[in-house]
Amino acid sequence: MNEKPVFPIVLIPPTVNSREYIPTILPMGTGTAPIGASEKLFGDALLHSFGDWVKPQQMMLPPGHELHYTADFLIVEPTTGLHFDIEVDEPISFSTGGATHFIGDDDYRNKCFVDAGWVVIRFAEEQVSSQPLRCCRFIANVIDKFTGNAAAAVKLVDVPRVDKVQQWTKSQALKLKKSKYRQNYLEARK
Repeated sequence: MNEKPVFPIVLIPPTVNSREYIPTILPMGTGTAPIGASEKLFGDALLHSFGDWVKPQQMMLPPGHELHYTADFLIVEPTTGLHFDIEVDEPISFSTGGATHFIGDDDYRNKCFVDAGWVVIRFAEEQVSSQPLRCCRFIANVIDKFTGNAAAAVKLVDVPRVDKVQQWTKSQALKLKKSKYRQNYLEARK
């Protein structure tokens, strides 16, 4: 029985387990991908929690690709250089109106980042919108687990754990669109 993935989703490159932290592909600078509705608020929480470890909208070009991928946020742990691609996933794109980030939709993209030696952490937009510091705590704990750097985790130890959100299928995302689910949780944070 296949269980549905649950946000936050963490994908670890095999090189990290063998203590090889420097990615095989480094970022190429700031990209021009559209910034999601919750990314500004979450970016502020990331900067508060991680300071200059955080770089928004960093591009990475996988081998054999003509077009790059842009990480919503990149966190580089300073003692190891381990790169963390932090992604904010919404069920419906406001620009196209189509389902997005559904189960399987980002598999190839995730593989490109993991193959490049970047840890991928994906949150549902609903989580970063309503629980930005809880998401930061989760990231800090992942950084501590894989690098031994507990600096951010210690600062966030009293923050509650992030509530889990089940990832949606394409058909579920389309049902969420009809019920204006995304608009409702974005409106609730205002």
